Amino acid sequence: MLRALFCGIISIFILFVFSSFHNSYGPSAIKLRTIVIDPGHSPCDPGTHGLTSAEKDVTLDISLKLGEAIKAHFPNTKVVYTRTTDACVNNATNLHDDLHGRAQIANQAKGDLFISIHCNATPHPPGGYYEKRVIGHKKKLVYVGKGAKKHKKWINAPIYESYWVKNTRVGTETYIWKASKQENKNDAINEREESGEDVTDSAAVAEEAFDLSSPEGRMRAVLYEKKYFDNSALFATMVEESFAAAGRQSYGVKQRDKGIQVLQATGMPSVLIETGFLTNKEEEEYLNSDKGQNEVVQNIIDALERYKNQVEGGTSTSGSAQPDTTGK
Repeated sequence: MLRALFCGIISIFILFVFSSFHNSYGPSAIKLRTIVIDPGHSPCDPGTHGLTSAEKDVTLDISLKLGEAIKAHFPNTKVVYTRTTDACVNNATNLHDDLHGRAQIANQAKGDLFISIHCNATPHPPGGYYEKRVIGHKKKLVYVGKGAKKHKKWINAPIYESYWVKNTRVGTETYIWKASKQENKNDAINEREESGEDVTDSAAVAEEAFDLSSPEGRMRAVLYEKKYFDNSALFATMVEESFAAAGRQSYGVKQRDKGIQVLQATGMPSVLIETGFLTNKEEEEYLNSDKGQNEVVQNIIDALERYKNQVEGGTSTSGSAQPDTTGK
């Protein structure tokens, strides 16, 4: 009898928490009121380099153009940048503080979507590199053995030729936060929800998060975590579909085992978009050109419009993309 009563109380509690969450924060209530744009890297960590450019500069150019495009296409949506100049975030002096500042700005702005713009690279030098290959053999006299057993021996020694290898890797991929890093995301969710200050170019100290040890706190965090993960995957998929439709090579939506700090630490749907490879000469030129940057921005805008239509259930303002009907 007592067990049944206890189970009933727990069930009612879970239903109450879920209903409160769904009514206040559920998918039907999602509105893209604030989008946080994060130009990847900074002087604290310039990122990868191409033949003529650094990642920190390319991402800033694309991010600023993306922000202006969002304002034009979605005038009721506020745009918040983590940085707008070639400087470390919040005047940080090290990478740790720079990354922390990005998440802090996003959480205190209570962003509804976090978009981090990056450029990719291969392990090889930008442009290309030299490798060696065997093109034949020649007889060579060498000494083998040790001490009294040391003697001469003829061997077939390889003949090497150096040749140039072009760095041909191109394409896009979009990362979402690692689902196994739930504790980090929950902490970010708490920080976002407890902070009442709305900031744009600077961040105040986050207020203390609510008590995760309480049943309501744990349930709330888990529900948020699932909603944010699903919406992150949804938007990331739409971004990659948009790139592919425009003729870009797309490597799809990915997660990284090590995790990505700015994605784990932001209490909202969050993605990191690798816009292309700076280590490929032609793609670097594309990403540095107005044409290339404008096309990347338009691809993201098209995906953003589809995403906004799906999560809000509203009508687009520009009409350049259709709502997703794939069910993904």
